[in-house]
Amino acid sequence: MPAICLYFQIHQPYRLNAYDFTRIGEDADYFSDDFNHAIMRQMTTEVYLPANRILLELMKKYGEEFRVCFSISGLAWEQMRVAAPELIDSFRTLNDWGGVEWVGETYNHSLASLYARSEFERQVMAHKQLMEQELGAVCTTFRNTEMLYANDLVSDLVRMGFRSVLVPFPESLESTSKSPNRIYRSPVSNRLACITQNSRLSAELGRFFYEPSHRHYPLNAVKFVQWLDELDASGAEVVSIFLDYGAVSTRTGAREQLPNFLKNMVRVATAHGHLFRTPVQLLGGATPVGEKYDVPAPITWAYGDHSLDAFTGNDLQQEAINRLYELEDAVMGLGDGNILRAWSRLQSSDHFYYMTQRFEERGEVNLFSPYESALEAYNNFLNVLTDLELRAHRR
Repeated sequence: MPAICLYFQIHQPYRLNAYDFTRIGEDADYFSDDFNHAIMRQMTTEVYLPANRILLELMKKYGEEFRVCFSISGLAWEQMRVAAPELIDSFRTLNDWGGVEWVGETYNHSLASLYARSEFERQVMAHKQLMEQELGAVCTTFRNTEMLYANDLVSDLVRMGFRSVLVPFPESLESTSKSPNRIYRSPVSNRLACITQNSRLSAELGRFFYEPSHRHYPLNAVKFVQWLDELDASGAEVVSIFLDYGAVSTRTGAREQLPNFLKNMVRVATAHGHLFRTPVQLLGGATPVGEKYDVPAPITWAYGDHSLDAFTGNDLQQEAINRLYELEDAVMGLGDGNILRAWSRLQSSDHFYYMTQRFEERGEVNLFSPYESALEAYNNFLNVLTDLELRAHRR
């Protein structure tokens, strides 16, 4: 039976205050601390702590048969310290139980790997240090922001001590002989294993689970495990289900729906012989062998085309992100901790996602954005960035 690799990701950005152009040059109060802390407290109470209790229950019940992996951005961890220290205690309990592999990522949940490779490395190493200091964890698996991946990342990841990377599996690859249910090796280095997401099964839980119009609604554990059993017949090695931890949510009218599904799914899956494994367990001490996972151009785990368009696809996003990274030398040379902290927080990919025009083009609302429109998000961000530019270049 194929193993199941269950991965959860947690990130919360520092959302911005309303910052109009009259404030440029006057104050550097960029971030809405009260709003950000309120969201972290709400997510902790309604989502993260209940989900952690379920995971701990499963770890105690199934022991070695049930293991999961997590990554938590540095920005989220910072906010937990202030707004939800009990959540950090809860993660430490999971860690002490031995049921979690901690996955490395960019500290600021940024797109730095595309725009500033030196900044990318600083963030990855800062995140590794955070995980070691806070949890005693040595991260040997990496997951880039939005699961952004291309071949040119491999040498840097190997040099920074990673043995495996979590990667998307675009539907275009399914027309080849490749399967999302195998472990591949990078064509750049035999020392890095590529663990590919099963996009279809991940979407069943992370995207469609609460949609009554979806053809598999309501999804039950028996049906889901039947799909896993069918993959065993096709020679699957591992089924990797990668989710935002918010998917284990408490939406109105469905407070126990996905948590109960998760408990039942683990019960049925383990009864059928499926073990829940982390990347370290999947690899053991072996060097990855077999087929190569060749990705010449960047891809992400974004549903649909797996492109970067939701973050960098329009002129607003391009201007904002290019101006932000053009500040790198000035910020790093200045040695001002407040300016460095603000510049780092502005790198969070969320700020550029708020500027996507995809939703407006479809007559929809970007539910993840605190803004009324992409243009409003852009204008507010650019006002903040303009003030930061003035401060960074001031000697």
